[in-house]
This record gives sequence, structure tokens and C-alpha cells, in this order.
Amino acid sequence: MPGSTIGDLRQHFYNVQTSTRIKNDLNTLVQEMTTGEKSDLTAHLGPGQSILSSIDRQLDLLEQFSTTNLETAQMLSTMQIALGKAETQRASVSDLLLKIDAASSSSQKASASREAEHAFRATIAAFNTRLGDRALFGGNDVSTPPLADAEVMLNDIRTHVSGLSDPVDVGAAIDSWFDDAGSGFETLGSLSQATGSLSRPTEDDLSLSVDVSADDQAVRDLLKAYAKAAFTTDASVSLDPDGSSALLREAGVDLLTASAGLTDLQARLGYAEGKIAEVSARISAQEASFSIARNDLVSADPYETAAKLEAVQAQLETHYIVTARLSRLSLTEYLR
Repeated sequence: MPGSTIGDLRQHFYNVQTSTRIKNDLNTLVQEMTTGEKSDLTAHLGPGQSILSSIDRQLDLLEQFSTTNLETAQMLSTMQIALGKAETQRASVSDLLLKIDAASSSSQKASASREAEHAFRATIAAFNTRLGDRALFGGNDVSTPPLADAEVMLNDIRTHVSGLSDPVDVGAAIDSWFDDAGSGFETLGSLSQATGSLSRPTEDDLSLSVDVSADDQAVRDLLKAYAKAAFTTDASVSLDPDGSSALLREAGVDLLTASAGLTDLQARLGYAEGKIAEVSARISAQEASFSIARNDLVSADPYETAAKLEAVQAQLETHYIVTARLSRLSLTEYLR
């Protein structure tokens, strides 16, 4: 039985080694054609590897800022939507209350009062809006809902107006509950533990301050106007028909005036949105610039790579042909 000689084994291992090397070269070139980048950056760049590392660090940092700014833009947009709803409701209820006069029926006044109470609850819900797990109108306290439940506030206000029969006294008591230092709103209505504005990082060493929160005077003015209208027909007070009409109209005028405060809040958010848009555009331009620089360092020339790929393919085909012919060699074949 014939056996392999040392020369045959050497030839076999050589063929396997050559085949593996050519296949590895082929796979490397295919990868470079697919990705457009050199596969061995260390060999390709040499000392320039530190430049690539620096560019990659900058791109990572810019990506983080880009993500943060996108989240901030979404937050500001959601806050604007909440303020827009509050403004739409304010205008609607104000128009309704201003139509109340001495000739209005008790059912009309009761309906207007119910609308105001509904708006009171809806406004609190709007300013307690969350985005994910973050409270939006709580200043730098993003974990706590900024305003207490509407029922909690209404019940406490009820104790302050109970038994009053003069619309001036009712209005003054509600004003006091919302505006006085250490008032019911500050001790019970406002839940936020904020100690300042919400600050969001925007780019290297810079941040954006968002100073719109639920304890702003504009929000208090809005809520106390709704509260005045809501308690006009409440059983805790004893207003005569003229007094209830007067308090409803006062609430309507207060809501009309509150428009300026809401507009100011929307303008502050609009300014913040503009700054985020500017920063985002600047970061996008920087990312594009660094990406181009990175591509110049690591890119593989497609024409050169294609030529090498074709040459390696031809080399592999030749290797297979030669190996096949060598495997068929025998004395009989030689004598032929």
C-alpha cells in the first residue's frame, strides 16, 4: 500500500496554507469593498492612529449632545402643547363668563361655573404633564408632580370661602389663598421641591436654562380665576343672584388678563426652542465635518480595492487549477 512521503506532506500543507492566505486576502478585500474602510487601521494609519482616536472621541461627545438636545426639544415641544391647550381653554371659558350678566338665569350661571371647575381640573392636569418619567413644569425637580390634585386644592379653598356672602370677600379670599406668602397654594397646592430652573446641557461647557414652571404667577392667576367662577354657585358660599353674576364676570375679566401671563410663558419656551435649534444645527455641522475627516483617514480607495480583489480572485482560481492538476499526477500520467 503506497504511503505519503515527507515531500507530499510538505506540499499538502503548503497548498492548504496558500489557499487560506488567499481566501483571507479575498475576505479582507470584500470587507473593504462593502464597508468602504480599511480593515487594518493600525497598519494603514501608523502614527495617525492617535488622530483617529481623537476624532472618534469628538464624534462620541457630539452624539451625546445631539441625543440630549433632541430630548430637550421634545420636552419643550410637549410643554408648548400643554400651554397651547391651557390658552385655548382660557379663551373659551373667558368668553363664556363675560357673557354672564344680571339677566342670566341660574342655570346659565351654574353651567358657566361647572365649565370653570372643569377648566381648573384640566389646567392642573396640563401643568402636571410628564414626558416619560420626568415632570415638565416642576423646575429642577423632575420627579415630583408640581401641582396637588385638583380636589385637594378645591377642598382647602372651600374652607377659606365657607360662609362668605359678599362677592368681593369671596374673590379676596381666593386671591389670598393663591398669592399670599405661606398661602394655601404654596403649602398645599405646590408640591414641587424645585430650587431653581431646569438646566439642560447643550454643548461643551454650555447649558440651557428653562425657567417655566407650574408655580409661576401666570399659572396662579389662571387657577384663581377658575376657582372664583367655580365657587360662585358652590354651597359653601351664600351669594345672591347679583353677587354671583358679579363674581362670574370678575373671573372672566381675570381670565382675559391672564392671557398676557400665558403668552409670556409661551415666549420663554419659544426662546429656549430657538436656542436648541441653533445648537442642534451647529452640532450637526460639526458631526458632518468630523465624519468627513474620519472618512478621509480610514476610507479604502474603491478602484484600487476592486483591482486588488480581481487580482486575488484570479490568483485563487489559478491556485485551484494548479492544485487540481498536481493531485492527478502519477507515473501513468507522466508517461503519457
